[in-house]
Amino acid sequence: MTLRAALIGCGGLGKVHAQMVQPLEGMKMVAFCDVDGASAEQLCREFQGDYATSDVERIFSDPTIQVVYICTHHDTHAPFCMRAARAGKHIMVEKPLALTTEECVEIGRVVEATGTKLMTAFKMRYFDMILKVKELIPNPLMVTMQMMDNRWPDDMWANDPVAGGGNVLSQGVHSCDIMRFVAGSDPVSVYAVGQNYYQKTGVIDNMAAVYRFANGVTGNLVQGDSNCPSLVSKFYLQVFAENKSATLSDRLTTLTYQEKGKDPVVYKGSETGFQEENRDFVLALQANRPMPIDHRDGLLATLMILQGFQSIATQQPQPILSLLA
Repeated sequence: MTLRAALIGCGGLGKVHAQMVQPLEGMKMVAFCDVDGASAEQLCREFQGDYATSDVERIFSDPTIQVVYICTHHDTHAPFCMRAARAGKHIMVEKPLALTTEECVEIGRVVEATGTKLMTAFKMRYFDMILKVKELIPNPLMVTMQMMDNRWPDDMWANDPVAGGGNVLSQGVHSCDIMRFVAGSDPVSVYAVGQNYYQKTGVIDNMAAVYRFANGVTGNLVQGDSNCPSLVSKFYLQVFAENKSATLSDRLTTLTYQEKGKDPVVYKGSETGFQEENRDFVLALQANRPMPIDHRDGLLATLMILQGFQSIATQQPQPILSLLA
């Protein structure tokens, strides 16, 4: 059976997902929705869909649609996820899962109550060098992640505190998911410093945080938009274990692995992920398997940032894992 999917949000990221779905067996993107009707019409023509609309209700009420992709502004993720789940439709949602802890938790409750499946789009888990470093250092002691962008424009929608939440939240969930994935454990607590240094919207624009994971791993995060460093690139990861280390630079595509007493070994990869996450999403739906990256993964990555914000506000360490109890 070929699953019939609808895309809500026909901007650049939505188009990428439509492109990734197109060659996959078992799913076809048949409906396109955007507040800008012209964008929906354009993608509908390009991908030979059945219809385009600017009315999301048409998508949720269409009994022939089994899957919904949500690639909209971040403040719509929670209501759209819950409406899709209540309509019995499976969900692929772009990061972040939502902008508040309460919304993330409620999404999980609705998904579990309805029996639908939700995948959070953390494509960076599929980077080949991320998978390689997990193979080389399966039991790390420390994981450090840096994602430093160039300064976001004042009028960028994702920089709005309501619609997007700012760089540290919007992109920091990727960093936190990678840290949790490489650490192989859930985050217990966080202590963070940072503030709104210059963004006129008032969002926290730069943050440094230390995380304690349940298996004892220490995580360090530097996240912000001060300036993209040319030496290590926007994405930079280091993983340490006894007598060994790994460094991922060049947007996590170059891995330098070092063991005590041996010469460094360099591995070269690429920025994979979009095709792989969509493939795994379809395969999980076809086999009725749990999602490889589900709502809990989205929740924990979001909590890692939001509790970092709370730590900044209180100047005290903040719990993470216990909030799920």
